[in-house]
Amino acid sequence: VRALLERDVNDVARVKEPRDLTRLLSLLALRTGELLNISTLSNELDLQRETVENHLAACERLYLVRRLQPWHRHAAKRLIKTPKLHFVDSGLAATFANLAVEDWHDQRDRFGHLLESFVVQQLVAQASWTDRDLRFCHYRDKDQVEVGLVITRGRHTWGVEVKASATVHESDGAGLRRLADHCGKDFKGGVLFHSG
Repeated sequence: VRALLERDVNDVARVKEPRDLTRLLSLLALRTGELLNISTLSNELDLQRETVENHLAACERLYLVRRLQPWHRHAAKRLIKTPKLHFVDSGLAATFANLAVEDWHDQRDRFGHLLESFVVQQLVAQASWTDRDLRFCHYRDKDQVEVGLVITRGRHTWGVEVKASATVHESDGAGLRRLADHCGKDFKGGVLFHSG
C-alpha cells in the first residue's frame, strides 16, 4: 500500500498529502459495506469535501474501493439513493481496520461488513468473465430494509443477502422478500449467504 500511495497515486490524481489518503483508507476500511457519506468523512477527517471526493476517486481508479450504486425500479421515490462503499480486497480492509482472526467472535458486526465486501467482490469478479451483461447494486428502502447485493440482467433481478451470525432467523430474509415484492415477476431468486 505504501508503494501504491507513493508511486501510483500521482498517475491517477493530484494528492498533495498522501497521509490524508492513508487516513481516508483507514476510515473507509472501518466502514466497508456501509452507505457512503462524503460529508461525514469530510468532517471526521477535517478535510474539504472536494478533497475527500478527489481522494475517493483516486482509490477507485487504483481498484482499492468500489461504489455499489443503489437499485431502484422506475421512479421509486422512497428509496435512498446513496451508494454503498466496499473495499475490493477484504484482507486489506481488515489490515487497515486492525482486525485479526481472533476478533471474529468479539467483533462480529465489523466482520459482517468485511464478509459482505468479500462476497460482493467475488461475485463481481466472477461476472467479469462469465456474463458482462450483469449489473450490481444494493437495495435499501425507506424502512431501512436492505439487500447487500442486487444483481440484474435487463429486467431480471436476483438478490444476495450476507449475514455473519451464529444462526439464521426468518427476519434475515426480509430484504429479499421486499425486493421480490418490488420486482414482481422480474425477481428470479435470492440467496441468503450465512457464515456462522
